Amino acid sequence: MAHKESKMKNKLKFKRQNFLLKKLKDSWRRPRGIHSKLRLKKRGKGKRPKIGYGNDRKIRGLTKNQHYTYINNIKDLENIKNSIIISSNIGLKKKLGIITKAKELGLNILNMGNTDKFLEETKKKREEKIQKKKEGKTKVKVTKKDEAKETSKEEKEKSLKEEKRKVLEKGL
Repeated sequence: MAHKESKMKNKLKFKRQNFLLKKLKDSWRRPRGIHSKLRLKKRGKGKRPKIGYGNDRKIRGLTKNQHYTYINNIKDLENIKNSIIISSNIGLKKKLGIITKAKELGLNILNMGNTDKFLEETKKKREEKIQKKKEGKTKVKVTKKDEAKETSKEEKEKSLKEEKRKVLEKGL
């Protein structure tokens, strides 16, 4: 008998007994009813989780059949030889640093498709953002100065008109 290759099994999704009801979620709950057909393991009433559905010990917990290390910062990249997964709650600056360092070390990043494409897109977005900021600042400065001049002129004109009215009212 030939040695069978160890592969990851497809993960079954076990549904709870009354999963059709909207108020109940699909997540597995053990059936506890007295007359429950699923608890009694009747045929055609759904599958229950069993120990036989598990994967081999060697490949259990692997992603894409590869061992990986979870990365939170650039210091974690020291002395790593296998694939890595970058934490999801890392900001863009640190993520870019980690990606460039991993690229230099020749590490595979499992939770990111094409790293080169990602780096190019982020650089473009950053440059666009910087340009927008520069354009916005110059426009805002010019408009604020103009508005200040206009408001001061308008206020002066109003005050002169009020004074003239008061003088005319007193004279009449």
